[in-house]
Amino acid sequence: MEHFFEWDRAGDAHHGVTALFTAEEIVVRVGELAATLVDWFEEEPVAQVIMNGAFMFAADLLRAMSSRGLVVEMDFIRLEKDRTAGTVDLIGASDRPVEGREVLIIDDIFETGHTLDRAREHFMSHGAAAVTSVILLDKSLGRKTVCQPDFTGFKCPDVFVIGYGMDVGHRYRELPFIGRMGQA
Repeated sequence: MEHFFEWDRAGDAHHGVTALFTAEEIVVRVGELAATLVDWFEEEPVAQVIMNGAFMFAADLLRAMSSRGLVVEMDFIRLEKDRTAGTVDLIGASDRPVEGREVLIIDDIFETGHTLDRAREHFMSHGAAAVTSVILLDKSLGRKTVCQPDFTGFKCPDVFVIGYGMDVGHRYRELPFIGRMGQA
């Protein structure tokens, strides 16, 4: 059987990237999260995807939610972290109206909660009735956080990860799994 993706043939092109979470594990977990979120929302939420790393997770999650009967509006928000100052700046915000509506924030990685907190603050200040968050990877173990996500895909060790939307130097976002860099 020929496959659309032939990862075994990619060989050394991925410089020893090893999977922490396989494509199969991701598919199963995204399906579980979608089922939970479909039950969670009583009305159609406005999904706000934090760019750039969450775009693949968001696409799969929202398709899985739609296949279970929940229609979702989707837009994007762009935030930038200043790790030295510990601040998060809003770079680009969605113009999708959220007043009186439920917002679903979708992000890739949760570490300290500053990004999630800033996004929540933004949507609440624009009149959202409620803000719910779903995060693919929780890397907060042992860290002091300013908030907590509502739903999480996987607990992740505190290592640099790539794939499934996450990158190094704008590369490797396309990988269907979440991996750790080997020797590059």
